Amino acid sequence: MSVLISGALVDGAGIPLSGCHIILKSRVNTSEVVMRTIADVVTGNNGEYSFEAQAGKYCVYLKQDWRDEYCVGDISVYHDAKPGTLNDFLTALSEDDLKPDVVRRFEEMVAQAQQSAEAAAESERLAGQHAADAQKIKENCQTLADNVQQNAEAVADNVQKAEKLASETAQNAAR
Repeated sequence: MSVLISGALVDGAGIPLSGCHIILKSRVNTSEVVMRTIADVVTGNNGEYSFEAQAGKYCVYLKQDWRDEYCVGDISVYHDAKPGTLNDFLTALSEDDLKPDVVRRFEEMVAQAQQSAEAAAESERLAGQHAADAQKIKENCQTLADNVQQNAEAVADNVQKAEKLASETAQNAAR
């Protein structure tokens, strides 16, 4: 699969580089491109260029008129890359740009984020369990309060019965 690379090639003053050769030299073998093959595109009168680049890694050279070609950088073209200008591809980060310590720190951050997510999930689970426990305790307290109320009523009833019996006993003893 190819990716469209198009735009206008201009110098630092914004002047179009017409008739300039944009040369792509393949750096690696891919399913579409053989290493060390060369693609050569020439810019139009206003520096415009447009070509379909196959997925791969390339050294990019410019050559104008009789001057020697010179390297302007490396590009990586991926199957899922979006169309863009040559500068877009030249300034894009590739895995070669990432130093091992950057990759290591990134992997540590990913691991830390994973641990944080797991801790958050555990906290959420525990919070749910605590809420369920609190609801159960509330229900138990209500049951106990109901039982205490029933017992208080039974005690009051028994007190009345005892007072009545005591009164009757006192009356019977007086006779």
